[in-house]
Amino acid sequence: MIYRVGNKIVGRPENFLKDDDLIPDKLKKRVVGEIICDDLEDYVTADWGAIVENSKLNESIRCSVKIELTDSLNSVFKTDMHLARQRYNQKINRELQKLPEYKRQFAEKSLQRVLEKFYGEPEDKVNTIISVMVDAIEKDYYWNVIHNIESSRDGDIEKFAEALSDFGFLEMSIVTGQATNRLRFLDELDLLNQNPKILEATIHKALEHNLWVLGSEYSLIFSNKTLASALEKYLGEKFTGERANKRPDLFLGEDILRRHLLIEFKRPSETIGRDAENQAIKYRDDLNTVIHNKKIKILVIGGTVDPAISSHNERDDVTLLSYTNLISTARTQLDWLLHELKAEK
Repeated sequence: MIYRVGNKIVGRPENFLKDDDLIPDKLKKRVVGEIICDDLEDYVTADWGAIVENSKLNESIRCSVKIELTDSLNSVFKTDMHLARQRYNQKINRELQKLPEYKRQFAEKSLQRVLEKFYGEPEDKVNTIISVMVDAIEKDYYWNVIHNIESSRDGDIEKFAEALSDFGFLEMSIVTGQATNRLRFLDELDLLNQNPKILEATIHKALEHNLWVLGSEYSLIFSNKTLASALEKYLGEKFTGERANKRPDLFLGEDILRRHLLIEFKRPSETIGRDAENQAIKYRDDLNTVIHNKKIKILVIGGTVDPAISSHNERDDVTLLSYTNLISTARTQLDWLLHELKAEK
């Protein structure tokens, strides 16, 4: 906010809500405005650099402005958070399915706090945070602290406050640890990617249970026995005899909404293009007859993508990816998360 008196700007812009801990900093920064009051002219310093501090009129104005801004921003924040919860509810509900029933209520509350803490951040970053946090909640480190909170709730208020503080530090440390471990995994995956002798099967094995590397939207993809059997049956019948050494390295998975994903892994030394895309589509067509005509999205992952292929011309249901871009994007998201967590300490 800035003062305007007698149609002149007075002093520098000021954040009237900087001391309000209940309003997120990112929301405070969205406030821009002017306080227009010619009655303050007698209280402006000679250089028009400020309003004199002992002005009762200015004190009254500041108090009224703070109340108006707080009420308005609280209303905006509640509306925005309601919309954010609706936007992320499907993602959160899918992630919660990974947890046992007794952890879900606690996890949901924690995730809502995360949405508030990272208010205003881009959706892909929030999705990354949700995924990392649920993975952390799967561990049992929380439960001693939760027990302390529950046992002190009706007792000594200082112990209760201390338990809540411990919980906050633990929550941040676990998510930080999980993100750090994922970065170490990316380092090892990058070493595999840089080795020209690495085969498709090696990369497949590394990524099969770490599909979060592909992006938060893939973190809930999993393989099941039915799909694994269908894939093995197809490959066993299709690639026999002299063709056995041409057998592709495929992964067929689904998420909890029964959406299917077919990944074809190529060597890190291989450039992928339209030929690889067309071959993967052929595999999908064949598999449709095995798994009862299901819609299947395709990812083809290799060392590099043919530079002649533009992302603007790709099909909606087929994506060509390079291991280098995958690792780089995943690392950027995790580095950002660690930076934000450090800023909160």
